[in-house]
Amino acid sequence: MDIGAYKLSEYIPAKPLVGNLEVCFTDGEQRHTETCGQLKCGDILKFPFARTDFQPSSVEIKESKVLVAADKATETKRVVELTLESTFDYQPGDTIGILPTNKLEQVESMLNRLELLDQADTTCHLKLVFNCSNKNAKLPAHIPATTTPREILTHCLSLNFAPQKQLLSALAGFTSDDKERCFLSCLSSKQATEYYQSLILEQGLLFIDILELCVNCRPPLAFLAEHLPRLLPRPYSIANSPLEAGNRELRVIYSLLSLKPGVTTSMLEAATQESSPEHTKKVVIYPRISNLFRYTERDVGRNQILIAVGTGLAPFLGFLAHKEELLKQQPQQASGQTWLYIGAKTQEAVLKREKIMAWQESSLLERLRMCYSRGESPSYVQQMLEEDCEDLVEFLMKSETVLYICADGAKISRSIASGLCRCLQKAMHLTEEEASQLLNTLRKQGKYREDVWL
Repeated sequence: MDIGAYKLSEYIPAKPLVGNLEVCFTDGEQRHTETCGQLKCGDILKFPFARTDFQPSSVEIKESKVLVAADKATETKRVVELTLESTFDYQPGDTIGILPTNKLEQVESMLNRLELLDQADTTCHLKLVFNCSNKNAKLPAHIPATTTPREILTHCLSLNFAPQKQLLSALAGFTSDDKERCFLSCLSSKQATEYYQSLILEQGLLFIDILELCVNCRPPLAFLAEHLPRLLPRPYSIANSPLEAGNRELRVIYSLLSLKPGVTTSMLEAATQESSPEHTKKVVIYPRISNLFRYTERDVGRNQILIAVGTGLAPFLGFLAHKEELLKQQPQQASGQTWLYIGAKTQEAVLKREKIMAWQESSLLERLRMCYSRGESPSYVQQMLEEDCEDLVEFLMKSETVLYICADGAKISRSIASGLCRCLQKAMHLTEEEASQLLNTLRKQGKYREDVWL
């Protein structure tokens, strides 16, 4: 890409971020320990939605299995199921946080850019600069008191995020190249909103991509430590029943983008490829706070409508496995009905399709509907819902029925909600506003539960 093409004759750069920290090095290399990165920050650092009774811990990857192969023709993603060691109790639908690490090659590239390769593993700490002008400046809680440049860049800071304009303006001050300085300053300005929209928001250029375009830009490590966002855990739904393995292990499912895969999925892919019976790899996880989106023994007698798109099927695999195991333990127990609606790219992209078909044949599933968005006659979940409109609304309005949706919150879950509103309108002769109000009432009553991601 020619950064010179993104230039205006007149513009006013955004107010740049300023640095308030400095890095102080000590004499020796830091000793390697099992605990690293954010785990060394102690109780002062909180992890998003973490259960109060557990701290993040390293667990073994016991097995990995490819559920769906990537297919460029249908834009189907590679989907992998990981079996992890478990150290806590859980129920189907619960979620875990997985702490990611940045790619080794990205970290090495950053260390080289910052001319810190020789000090990459040298002990250092951050402190406020003398006579700091910003009274609100403080040390970042997600960086250990004693650390190294490699640890900061590997475990603590996000390198793959959409940079804001103030950061771009500051980066302009860290390059010796006039063309790069002009590009960064211009991109940060109000006058270049269209450029920012196109490059950052639409094409998805991340901070690390901007640095690759501006090879002479060398922001100090202290500045990055202060202003780059924290490397945050990624949530994953538990996709199995604890009764299958007595709480000793759990399974999660992830999909891998062919272009620009996520930080956490890239780390998991690398870990599974490097893992062997002799050298098992570990990941750091913690249990997240439970909510209503789960399936427990109390739910066996209730009806469920399960609606999933893509890997959104993951928690429902746990729901159904749990129901199956509970009914094996108590065959005389009254069981509610379960309806499952699945949307996928192709038939081959349905997670564990054979298992799902077996659940239908055993009557664990009373109704199973699947649709595919690729092929000669593409169809979508909301269309299936509207086809079943009368039956679906009658079943939903039963007092013992709960509806669960697991899908992309940016677009798909909204489309499903719109489809459900149309079903309510048609079956109950409501206006659009009345149907929308009823759907909100069902949410408040806990009869409409969502697990969405962005």
